[in-house]
Amino acid sequence: GGAAWVGGSNCFVLNPLIPGFEPTGVGATTDSNFRNPLFLERYGRYADELHEEGAYGTLQMILMGGMPHGPTGGRQSSWATNVLPHEMEPHEIEQLIEEYGYSARRALEARLDGLEIHANHDDVVQWFLSPLTNQREDDYGGSVENRLRMLLEINRAIRAAVGNGLTLGVRLCMDEMIEGGYDLEEAREIVRLLTASGDVDYFSFDVGGNWAGPSYIQPLHYEPAEWAPMSGALKAETDLPVVYAGRVTDAEVAANVLTDGYADVVGLNRATIADPQLPNKAREGRLGDVRPCIGINDCIHRGLVDGLPFGCAVNPSANHELEEPHPPAPEPRRILVVGGGPAGLETAAIAAERGHNVTLWEREPVLGGQMTIAANAPMHRPFAQFVAFEERRLARLGVGVSVGRAATAESVLEFGADAVVLATGATSRRPDVPGVDLPNVVDIRDVLLGSAEVGQRVVVVAQDDHMPPLSVADHLAGQGKEVRVLYQTLQVAPLVGKYTIGGIMTRLVAQGVQFEQMHRLVGIEPGALHTKNIYTNVPTVVEGFDTVVLACGGASENALYRELQGKVADLHVLGDAYAPRRITFATRQAWSLARQL
Repeated sequence: GGAAWVGGSNCFVLNPLIPGFEPTGVGATTDSNFRNPLFLERYGRYADELHEEGAYGTLQMILMGGMPHGPTGGRQSSWATNVLPHEMEPHEIEQLIEEYGYSARRALEARLDGLEIHANHDDVVQWFLSPLTNQREDDYGGSVENRLRMLLEINRAIRAAVGNGLTLGVRLCMDEMIEGGYDLEEAREIVRLLTASGDVDYFSFDVGGNWAGPSYIQPLHYEPAEWAPMSGALKAETDLPVVYAGRVTDAEVAANVLTDGYADVVGLNRATIADPQLPNKAREGRLGDVRPCIGINDCIHRGLVDGLPFGCAVNPSANHELEEPHPPAPEPRRILVVGGGPAGLETAAIAAERGHNVTLWEREPVLGGQMTIAANAPMHRPFAQFVAFEERRLARLGVGVSVGRAATAESVLEFGADAVVLATGATSRRPDVPGVDLPNVVDIRDVLLGSAEVGQRVVVVAQDDHMPPLSVADHLAGQGKEVRVLYQTLQVAPLVGKYTIGGIMTRLVAQGVQFEQMHRLVGIEPGALHTKNIYTNVPTVVEGFDTVVLACGGASENALYRELQGKVADLHVLGDAYAPRRITFATRQAWSLARQL
């Protein structure tokens, strides 16, 4: 893709303590990547291939364990200091430091160019650095110098093991932004001390953590490179090169970070997942052809929260790079795609790239489906960038696009396509309870489109465990409304992972949004909303609102598919018309289907 440095591939350092010593901890039983018998072969090949392409490759050394889970789907959260880990004995710290040295020697043998110490979020090293989590009373706790001691000793052990044969960087949180944690001023001192040690070659800066805002893998509601000025402040404390990472989503943002002097290098991890060719396209001046990262963090959530294979919402080829590129069609066919949401757009584009003659019909006057509706909320404005990219892509490929055209069984049959793909989306699901059709009960989509009248006091009925209830709450709170959100579940938005939820909740609570859980909606009256507790069925009456907003997920709109079954030989349904799910599922399903048409 044209990148000069491929860094940050995470490798776990062996935890020298008893396996499973902290069953509530993140990564407590993780085996060492460096001790894997295949490490030298696999990473050696990785390094060789990078070198053949003229690039450098580094690994990030990670040691997790002994920390409670942060807010994450499927688990109840624990506050940072609620679960106290085992206090490491001096000989255990010595073992850990020796393990870093051993791991560094393995990296050198694998012909890698450098290592980066992961001394920030989720890592034992940061738990030593942070005054919030380091409660030790010996030489490894208390003052900044003491809390930094273990990291300094790790760096010395690595240098003793590999000399100057590897570049050594430190990934550091610039400000924990949590009460009791270290702030920018203390980070300045940490940077000065690490620089003075002489063992570090560069710094990599990010911000945030698990339990507050901002989330350290910043999602789409943050401004691009929002914390880059903080990196500039730390850069002034060192003569070493500085890398900035944090919501750098495209080449223009990256260029601005460098031009403004906030860093010497920028991290473009998520941006290059969305489009691995971003560096080459930027170099060639083809910024309009870059597939944009929209920052929803599905890339990281899928594996660590959902237990699903790695994927990307906007790039369905992600995690399938070793598969054959889109194979040319054996013979061109006439393909009709009905529906211009993410599934329909991606299907039409890939089918056209393979050589098919593709036509797309969209019922609404604009493309994008629910992504276009969602983009009206401040939290989801980047969705519009992906829709615009797909529009340019379809135009470049010569796809015949008709907006404002509703498909019927008759019109589809009359068109006479060789294959028909129905990506007709989903309607809003409405709970089957009395009062749901009252005039002061409105749908989330109408609210975002501005077609619903919404009073000053709003109750959002959240029967969708992902982002939409939070998004509409933010949208309304930003208009000065008083917003309460009622969830059926035991926790807020249980399918929004830890890399997103902290920052969002910080934003919403700061706007005065209130949350209540365990409410099962059973009925609505003009001035009262009736619920029951999900466990006890004890009734509750919620009053004091003007408008009820239903954010209850979707129901597949597949009537056209049912009507065409048996009448079209090559008929397919996908996206929300197949099952209402997240963007990643829709684009990946489209990728799989379009390669077979």
